[in-house]
Amino acid sequence: MTDIGIIGAGMIANLHAEAALAVGSNVLAVFDPRQDTAATFGEKHGCGVEKSMEALLSRDDIRGVVIAVPNDMHAELAIAALNAGKDVLLEKPMAISMQQCDEIIAAANDSGNILQMGFVCRYAPAAIRARELIQDNRIGNVHHVKATLIRHRGIPGLGGWFTTKARSGGGCLIDIGVHLIDLVMHMTGLENPHSALGKCKQTFSIENYTYDEMWSEPVEGGTFDVEDGVLATVGFEGGATLQLDIAWATNLQEDQWQDGFIIDGDRGSMVVDLWGDSITISETLDGDSTESIETVKVEDAWEEAFQAEHAAFATAIETRSLQELAGCPNSGRIVQLIVDAIYNSHSEQKEVAIAG
Repeated sequence: MTDIGIIGAGMIANLHAEAALAVGSNVLAVFDPRQDTAATFGEKHGCGVEKSMEALLSRDDIRGVVIAVPNDMHAELAIAALNAGKDVLLEKPMAISMQQCDEIIAAANDSGNILQMGFVCRYAPAAIRARELIQDNRIGNVHHVKATLIRHRGIPGLGGWFTTKARSGGGCLIDIGVHLIDLVMHMTGLENPHSALGKCKQTFSIENYTYDEMWSEPVEGGTFDVEDGVLATVGFEGGATLQLDIAWATNLQEDQWQDGFIIDGDRGSMVVDLWGDSITISETLDGDSTESIETVKVEDAWEEAFQAEHAAFATAIETRSLQELAGCPNSGRIVQLIVDAIYNSHSEQKEVAIAG
């Protein structure tokens, strides 16, 4: 499809490489300052290893660049890639401040290059089908969404950059919550958020946290100054609301909650398991309540979503236009507005206005 380079060689970068190769794109090179990690990545994916970011960005044979690095590096590297004439697939979140988001968008506009946000959940088969059903008016006008994403034991690298606010910008909200915020607006068409009320919490600590399988062992002596759970309500123009329940870790067992979305409209509702194979729709027709199951064709939703994201990126590079499902720069900016508002609400202990 197209020739790309990847900046970063960690877990998410490996997922991007696998997805890109699966859809026929060529991963030509990787750069990561951790030379051993980069070498392992290069051997695994059959690509070159550059010794600097500048060396990778100077290559004429690389058309697109995936930015898969810690959050505090997103703005610097995305702007450098755009200014070097590369199209960019930027992992979420867009950045860690509104100023950085605006600087990235300005670089994209000035360069005329593609900037696609890495909101991979948009490509989950269930999310695609739910969006189609809402657009077909199956549940009418959406007035409330409850969105849940909870991990049993999923704090990423507790004590490392993910849990260090100066590097990450926050905890579970800016890490996994951004997916829910973006996806709700994308699926439902809700726009123009105007208020937020949020409460952040830190249930665990480096001393008392036990993990099962996810990410990595806690870093002894590391930093953990971000939230591991958040409850929030976002109000939208027209009166619609979004309720968020997000946690990196919980004392609940994995079968004691359901991740996904409950979407209420003025003539029906739907329950969407983001990574599942069905959507439950409840409708009121001629005064009678009915329930139906919409089957979703899916084998491995996570893998399919990443591959679809990379197919869209490759097509965008070729056509010079973002594809319909792709996250645009403004999507990243609006999500950052909401994230900042929720954090501000927690700090001020009151509902706050969202002004863009």
